[in-house]
Amino acid sequence: MVWEEYNYLYFSKDKDWKWSVAIVSITIALISFMFSNITFGMLVLIATVVLLIHAFKEPSVIRFEINTKGVRVNQEFWSFTDIRTFWIEDNREHHIHSRILFSTNGFLDSLLVIPLPLNATNDQIHDIHEELVKILPEQRMSESIFQKALEYLGF
Repeated sequence: MVWEEYNYLYFSKDKDWKWSVAIVSITIALISFMFSNITFGMLVLIATVVLLIHAFKEPSVIRFEINTKGVRVNQEFWSFTDIRTFWIEDNREHHIHSRILFSTNGFLDSLLVIPLPLNATNDQIHDIHEELVKILPEQRMSESIFQKALEYLGF
């Protein structure tokens, strides 16, 4: 199974969004400077710049492939021996991407999340499920609350 999809949903952000992030972060930085916490104030300002750069970066199209040996995302490959379990999160009723979540043996990247096409049908999702259940055990899992909060805020 091979498909191409954006690596994340992009939400357009207007000037008000940019100004509100800047005002909040500058206020926090100024309060930090007033309390002689220069390190935290600088960290807030640097984090804000990084956040704004990332927030306005448009997603790229990525090639996803699931075959009998493993999962490929562009050039990166995860063998099924490195993947413990999977779960398909069906989000079509919310008009966002359904996803396949893989629990991997990795230390830092223990959750691999692959978006399914936005227009995936019940039959396509069922076919993917049937193929994966032959290879991997299925276990209910979800992304962290922090990740879901970032998506809700439009990141």
